[in-house]
Amino acid sequence: MENRKQAILRAVVQEFTTSAVPVGSQSLQSRYFVNLSSATIRSELAELADLGYLAQPHTSSGRIPTDSGYRYFVDFLMDLEEVPERVRVYINEELRHGTADVQGLVERVAMTTASVTQNASVASAPHGSQGRIKHVDLVSLEPKEVLLILLLEGNLLRQQVVQVTDEATQPTLTLLASKFNESLVGKAGEEVRRQYETAALGLEKELLDRIVAALAMYEQGAETLVVHDGVRNLLRQPEFAESSRLQQVLEVLEETRYLTVLLRELIGNSDMQIVIGSENASSQLQGCAVVLTTYGPSNQLKGVLGVIGPTRMAYSQTVARLQAVASSASERMAELGV
Repeated sequence: MENRKQAILRAVVQEFTTSAVPVGSQSLQSRYFVNLSSATIRSELAELADLGYLAQPHTSSGRIPTDSGYRYFVDFLMDLEEVPERVRVYINEELRHGTADVQGLVERVAMTTASVTQNASVASAPHGSQGRIKHVDLVSLEPKEVLLILLLEGNLLRQQVVQVTDEATQPTLTLLASKFNESLVGKAGEEVRRQYETAALGLEKELLDRIVAALAMYEQGAETLVVHDGVRNLLRQPEFAESSRLQQVLEVLEETRYLTVLLRELIGNSDMQIVIGSENASSQLQGCAVVLTTYGPSNQLKGVLGVIGPTRMAYSQTVARLQAVASSASERMAELGV
């Protein structure tokens, strides 16, 4: 595309993103191109429309970007906006003061993303999030009933009543709990499983089996965890003034299993993905833009973090702020070991 057409397309995208009003030649001339005549700008707008990058909603109205126009802008013309220091501080503070368990962190990540981008946000937990043992307690309830209390790193508590084969007195359980705390603290599911496999038959092996199962349930839950926030932000956008448009997005966000799969499919093997309008495989999102990135500790399959909003999105700002949240969230998870 010629340089002048690129400049005009960039200006149309920037103006329409801000105002949500079709952009005419006179406003472009007064704001961006004082050295060009209105007739020249109109001619360029017409050619950009012929190329499929702009559309004219009404005969007498100005131009708006098409999905192809936004795609060209994102791929060739977009310069990432610098994230203001106050926004970076806000992101870091919000994530640092969040709870230390996986679910609490993912919820805080989604909330922070929605706040700084002013769009709806989605976040899935990094796959392979491990529950590491911090402390074990064993309490005798009945001769053959034991209350297993697991405290995981991040101060996440798991309690379960375990039926055992032989009677278990409290002194015996206290000694066994002490042994577990010496050998299991800091260990995750696979390491505990190896200890279970080498343990002799009896009470210790039975309880190790339940600890392994509890850790497996925790890790499985973390892999399917996906949350969203900021739907209220969409209400401020004219594109979602019709309730039916908003309802379509809500249907996608509320279907957790489908959303988990959709996020994985959209991000693929990339670290950043921008899907615009008709590019979305989901018909309910074809009026939206979806911007996604990955985050999480480097030793895990990354979680997906993203925003959903109108195609009339401030892409340069959104991408920069999304990356800032992802970076801060990755650092925070690495610090906590979750």
